[in-house]
Amino acid sequence: MNTMKWLVKREFWEHKGGFFWAPIWVAGIMTFFLAVSLFAAVALGAKHGIHFNGTEVSNLSGAMSPKDKAEFVAGLATGYMGMSGPLFMVLGFVVFFFCLGSLFDERKDRSVLFWKSLPVSDSATVLAKVALALVIAPAITLVVATIMALISMVMICIAAASFGLNVFGPVLSTPGLYLAPFQIAAILPVYVLWALPTVGWLMMVSAWARTKPFLWAVGVPVLTGALLSWFNELFDFNMQISWFWHHIVGRGLLSVAPGSWFAMTDVGQGVRVGQNDGADIGSMLTQSWQLLATADLWIGVAVGAAMIYAAIRLRRWKDEG
Repeated sequence: MNTMKWLVKREFWEHKGGFFWAPIWVAGIMTFFLAVSLFAAVALGAKHGIHFNGTEVSNLSGAMSPKDKAEFVAGLATGYMGMSGPLFMVLGFVVFFFCLGSLFDERKDRSVLFWKSLPVSDSATVLAKVALALVIAPAITLVVATIMALISMVMICIAAASFGLNVFGPVLSTPGLYLAPFQIAAILPVYVLWALPTVGWLMMVSAWARTKPFLWAVGVPVLTGALLSWFNELFDFNMQISWFWHHIVGRGLLSVAPGSWFAMTDVGQGVRVGQNDGADIGSMLTQSWQLLATADLWIGVAVGAAMIYAAIRLRRWKDEG
């Protein structure tokens, strides 16, 4: 346990820029632009008046109906975590390129010879990298995303108060405000299982490729799909090429993108989008966990685990640059 903890810490400090500072910088930039936008809106409202539904009003509180206020409060209190969506997109990119270079870079700079001289197994080393990519990195992103979303929500409430609409009390009394981060955290176990095929493929290529792992990892499946599509059209083989693009290329390369299962499986058909009743994240959580009842997920887990095992074996015997 202590060895694994030490290995994860070592990986984190070596890649702190991507896993820690990248989400913080993106969150800071997003918060800054939101603050500038809200300040400009408040300044323009003070100069040119407040317009609601095409009519100039003295304040929003008197112009909005109780239903409008309730929908605004519900949308803000339960949907504020949606403002952190770009951070999870960044997470997908960071995990992708970390896994792709995780075993290749240490062979490239010959540092693998040093690490192999230590009493640490190849299994522990590779599994520490997997743990960082699939557990530690999403947890860090969730914490940063929650802080950024809360700050953004407070700024929006302050801007609304400057227009005569005080929503601090109703927002703070909404249960969904406190449940949203925990609901997203409850989706992370599904992400760990869903992302295994991509993580396994990238790490296996990283352990095997002599050079240019990106071209091998991306080029091989994409070029194979293109050739199959070309032969299918040329000779009219009537093959289901869409299956290859969906289950091999899509699952193999894009599973590290959080929430990609909504686009790749049927579970996304039940997710409600754009609702103001606070059911969006709850619906996403329910549909995500329903993925555990599908063969698609568990086949991917088995394939991903097999490729991670192959990466361990390759690291054991392949240490040239």
